[in-house]
Amino acid sequence: MSKEKKNLSLKIVDKRKIWYAISVLIIVAGIVSFAIQGFNFGIDFTGGSYLQLTFTDGEPVAAEDAAEGEEAAEAPAAVNSVEVPLEDLRAVVNQYVEKTPTIQHDKTNNAYVIRTELTDEDEVNELLDALRAEIGPFEIDRNELVGPTIGNELVKKAILALVIACALMLIYITVRFQFWFGVTSIVTLLHDALIVLAVFSIFQLEMSSSFIAAILTVIGYSINATIIVFDRVRESMPNYKSSERLALMNDSISLTFARSLNTTITTLLTLVALVLFGGDTTKIFVFAMIVGITAGFYSSVCLSGSLYYDFVSHFGKKK
Repeated sequence: MSKEKKNLSLKIVDKRKIWYAISVLIIVAGIVSFAIQGFNFGIDFTGGSYLQLTFTDGEPVAAEDAAEGEEAAEAPAAVNSVEVPLEDLRAVVNQYVEKTPTIQHDKTNNAYVIRTELTDEDEVNELLDALRAEIGPFEIDRNELVGPTIGNELVKKAILALVIACALMLIYITVRFQFWFGVTSIVTLLHDALIVLAVFSIFQLEMSSSFIAAILTVIGYSINATIIVFDRVRESMPNYKSSERLALMNDSISLTFARSLNTTITTLLTLVALVLFGGDTTKIFVFAMIVGITAGFYSSVCLSGSLYYDFVSHFGKKK
């Protein structure tokens, strides 16, 4: 019998087959979606166009403000820059592209940076003509066709770094706790990453460079939540007999549930605020974080103890 008193008793591990079924269902749905429609890669992966525009009122600045003396005659006529609503700008650009464009407003020089998947010069010129007709005159600061900034080599290196990190975490957790804690932690990390990939494939959300950063952040967040549970298991082990392993896992999860829930909710509130009030360039990163942190909470509470219990019961030493 446990010597610890607790206010909450959750029978999480008893229902582990339900949790396994939910995870398998989502991951299989993601695999099927990937096989049918793949991922919606952004221009960081596929390449596209890069435009930097400064919208103007069409009126030249006074010559004495632009330059003086002989320089005034040689300098091109300067114009007054104006701000335009991002919603109007996006509405025009969306007519010519399929994927959501990245539009940023550089308030330092009042310029607008537009990145789209357009790779044909004629299509880019057609977009520029539409912007000029519907938004107003502008100066073109940059007009470039760019290749993919994230190539196969970079993706391979990211995967290699992830494998090395998982191997080092497995070694550390094995030394600090025990081997099956390490195996379970790595499985839950892979689970969280697969859930994020499945959601992005099913709903065809755009994957950009910020997506990779979000995946790595989710992994760091999830391993912390899982270790909290295992630390409680290790501390409680002396109070339980070997035949009470199921009760040990359930009680340890119950004792850490409030901490995990509170941490997840406070983090999600911050991320939701970023979705509502943040810029367009951070939304992919934030949404991936929301999905990953939710999956991390689910895996740390519902899967970590369940997987550890099954691993030790089937493969561990009989004590």
